Amino acid sequence: MNFELCETCGFDTDAINQRLGLVGLDGPDLHAQGEALQSLVIKPNVGSIVDSFYSSLVAIDGFENIVRKNSNAEKLRDTQERYLLSLGVECDQRRYFEGRLRIGSAHHKIGIPQSLYQCSYQMLQRLLIGHIPGPMRSDQTAYEEMMQFILKITALDMSLAVESYCEARVCGLEASLRSERDERARLHHLAVTDWLTDLHNHSHSRFVLEQALADSRKDQSPLCVVMADLDRFKEINDTHGHLVGDQVLRIAAARIISAARASDEIGRYGGEEFLFILQNTGIDEGRDVAERVRARINSDVIHAVDANIRVSLSLGIAQARDSDIVDTLIDRADAALYAAKLAGRDRVCVEPQFETRAVYQ
Repeated sequence: MNFELCETCGFDTDAINQRLGLVGLDGPDLHAQGEALQSLVIKPNVGSIVDSFYSSLVAIDGFENIVRKNSNAEKLRDTQERYLLSLGVECDQRRYFEGRLRIGSAHHKIGIPQSLYQCSYQMLQRLLIGHIPGPMRSDQTAYEEMMQFILKITALDMSLAVESYCEARVCGLEASLRSERDERARLHHLAVTDWLTDLHNHSHSRFVLEQALADSRKDQSPLCVVMADLDRFKEINDTHGHLVGDQVLRIAAARIISAARASDEIGRYGGEEFLFILQNTGIDEGRDVAERVRARINSDVIHAVDANIRVSLSLGIAQARDSDIVDTLIDRADAALYAAKLAGRDRVCVEPQFETRAVYQ
């Protein structure tokens, strides 16, 4: 027998002795009392006790439905008989504790209410005391000793069953909470993540930038934004199809992440356009990050399906001002991106001093 529940509930030798002491089963004649219970009360009357016990349970509303759902009457009787024939036998041993702990765990598993089996121990006490033989009843001392042992051993068994029942219930609740937290995390991830590239999506990128702007104003720390766009991406879709285009976007996003810093927030802003949020970063350092990303993108061809495609990236950088809101800062970075496109693509441009914008592919 493994002692998994004893381990879970902390029943080592010291804890076992402590529990026995709590219910008054720490005397030197413990084993003799258990043998007497078996030989004088249980074994001669086990069938009658089980029948009476089962009849009492059947009278409880809903009990038969629980039995029918998880077992059958005959199996229940066999289980109860085996339980009785082990009651009090070497009850100071770890295997006894493990067996009784399993009862509570099993009750929880099949959905028996804790209140029902707690009451069932009171039924069992009454039945066992009622089957104390006549000669022992005439001896007041022997009768009292047997009755006290029955009360104590059933109290021990009930305490162990309740303990493992509650442990199983707590574990179930913890598992349910973990599952709920995992589901919330999954839904949150879906809400803020672009399905294709696994980068932040448009709306969450704007939310992150709004928070970054607030932090920048509060701390008086520099903040740069980079707008980046894959060059001539429409030609890739037109020539190779959208599935290839999707693969190019996924690979490009991975290259961007690998070249950017761990602290940089990267989002897919729309289509083939990406937004970088570079906190605590001035314009010169921002240009270095952008140049590193640009070089990484066109460092090698992209192997997509049956096509080898070389792509490049144009990038525009703007540094936040105290008066900026999300739209004004993005507009200036977007203007710098247009300047990079006009200058021939595959390059980095800082905020331009002109206002002319051109449509680009």
